[in-house]
Amino acid sequence: MTIQTGYAIANIATLKTLTSSQRVDGYSRQVQSDANGLPSWYTFINASTATGDDDLVLLPSDNPSTGRWLKCGGVGGAAFGGLIICTTNCTTSAGGSGKAMQFYAPQTNLGLIIQPSFGISIQSGSNAIAIYRWSATPNTGMTGKEASPIAQLPNTGGKFNLTINSTYKWISIFAKNPANSNYLDGVCFVANGNVITLLGYS
Repeated sequence: MTIQTGYAIANIATLKTLTSSQRVDGYSRQVQSDANGLPSWYTFINASTATGDDDLVLLPSDNPSTGRWLKCGGVGGAAFGGLIICTTNCTTSAGGSGKAMQFYAPQTNLGLIIQPSFGISIQSGSNAIAIYRWSATPNTGMTGKEASPIAQLPNTGGKFNLTINSTYKWISIFAKNPANSNYLDGVCFVANGNVITLLGYS
C-alpha cells in the first residue's frame, strides 16, 4: 500500500472548481496559494450563504445558492498572539476591551476584520474608521503613532491586511464620532480570532 501525501490544491481558483460531488459538509482542503500567495486551509460549509470575496469566503464556480468554502482562521479564528491594552475607560459592554493591541510576534500580511457593534455610532463615510500602528505603547501624547493610518475603512467596517514588525508592535483604532463633531476618536474594542469588534468610544 502506498500512502500518498501532498494533496494541497494549487490555488483558490482551482478549489472553487471542485464539483458538488467533491464538496462534503465540513470537509477541509489546503491550497498552496491563497489570495495573498500563502498556504491556507478552507472548510466547506454546506449551509453557508456568505458573500464570496475570493479570500475569506469562496463561492464555488457552479454558483450554488448555499455552500461556501470558508477560510479556516479567516472567519473568526486567525492564529496570532497579542494582548489588549490601554483598558482605562473601556468598560463598554464586554470584558477584556481596550483601546490598543500589542502583538507578541511579527506578522506579515495578517488579515483582520473590523466590525462595529450595535452599541457604537460612527459617522457615515468611506474613511470613517482609521487603523494606526505605533512604535511605542499608545499614549495620549500620540508619541510613536504613525502619521498616516495603515488602513481606512467605511463606517460599516471591513477587512484589511496588517504587517507587524519589531518597530511597530502596537495598533489602535479611531472612528468618526458623531457626538464629537465627527472627529476621529479612540475606540474601545475586543478581538476574537481575526475579528475586531468596535464597542464604543472611551
